[in-house]
Amino acid sequence: MKFWHSSHTFEHPWEMVSQAFWRKYPNEYQSHVYGTDVIERYVDEKGRLHSKRIIISDWKVPSFMKIFYTDPRGYAVEHSIVDPVEKTLTLKSENINAASIFSFQEDIVYKGLGAKTSLQHEAKIRFSASRLVDDAAENWLFGRVSNAACDGLRAMDSIIDKVEAEMQLTLQSVGRSLDESITDAKRSIDESLADAEAFIDSSISDAKSTLDRCRTVEPTRG
Repeated sequence: MKFWHSSHTFEHPWEMVSQAFWRKYPNEYQSHVYGTDVIERYVDEKGRLHSKRIIISDWKVPSFMKIFYTDPRGYAVEHSIVDPVEKTLTLKSENINAASIFSFQEDIVYKGLGAKTSLQHEAKIRFSASRLVDDAAENWLFGRVSNAACDGLRAMDSIIDKVEAEMQLTLQSVGRSLDESITDAKRSIDESLADAEAFIDSSISDAKSTLDRCRTVEPTRG
């Protein structure tokens, strides 16, 4: 059995990183991942979102392993918990096919740290196909995990940039809408004031005209 571990810090808040995670697949850096399928999702009594997904990918099995495993597709089940209060996204995944030949388990935690987000990534690898190839197979998968993790970070950075750009556009749009609303409100107020002033001026003018007419009327003698 081999153990693999990696850590990373994103210079972005947890809300942005966790949003990018759910948009991770497909991406240009991990084309070996065919897709994902959510098979269960619910919110518990603490307000945490639980999800269960099937992840389908191309394992690109090396030639020395094809005698034991000929299906190029790998299926893994992923359990995740999103805790918006603690600002954590916790994932556990493991392979569900070829389980009699090898076991691959991953534990990933994204945790908010103020304006940053930490990532802790661990994996356990164990092959039991044959003593002749088990060690070589574990070394192969160990290298695959390392490369996939690097590609995953590049994908996350790329998606985070897109999420950030979308947020900025949204804020700009909201800002423009707010400015337009303020301008419209000012225009409406100005028009109302102008109408009120015109009405007052007209009323005063009418009153003066009426008063002048009353003054010019001579008294009637009995």
